[in-house]
Amino acid sequence: MIVICLVNTYDKLKLHEIHLRSVARAAPLCYAFNIHLALLDFPFWKRADDLAKDVANYTTIGNSGEYLLKLSEEGKLHLIDKIPAHFGVSIATTSKPDPKKSLDIESLPSLNSATFLIGLGRRGLPPDILKSARYHLDITRQGISLETCTAIGAIAMLLALKVVKKWRK
Repeated sequence: MIVICLVNTYDKLKLHEIHLRSVARAAPLCYAFNIHLALLDFPFWKRADDLAKDVANYTTIGNSGEYLLKLSEEGKLHLIDKIPAHFGVSIATTSKPDPKKSLDIESLPSLNSATFLIGLGRRGLPPDILKSARYHLDITRQGISLETCTAIGAIAMLLALKVVKKWRK
């Protein structure tokens, strides 16, 4: 199982446009490459299908939310408050990986399943998430910080090229 997990580092009490837009942008990539989409600390919804309908009613991205709705229908959209064990190893995506936890891109195919944690917001992932993740991955290999949706796209394409073929078997 491959999961891209957006971690809400914005306001947890009020739904903001950035929440909707980021989910809408991630959905077509996840759908295209057969990747699950998880949302960590998004308390605005109780059920994935409600989230999918709300975002679809809001956006024109991804054919007006069509791919988010499909992810939900296929059971590949998850609202979580912690990373479930069956999601595999946790990989924090960061431009400043801890050298002791740093994961090389070439090692990705050796993992059986993984969850790629991406911080939603200018601060990136919170320290507790970075600490609890088994691995850290700098997608650029150069310490270059990427905007959230740019990182989502880069990770999805990397997975499609390096890993998805192995994990689809």
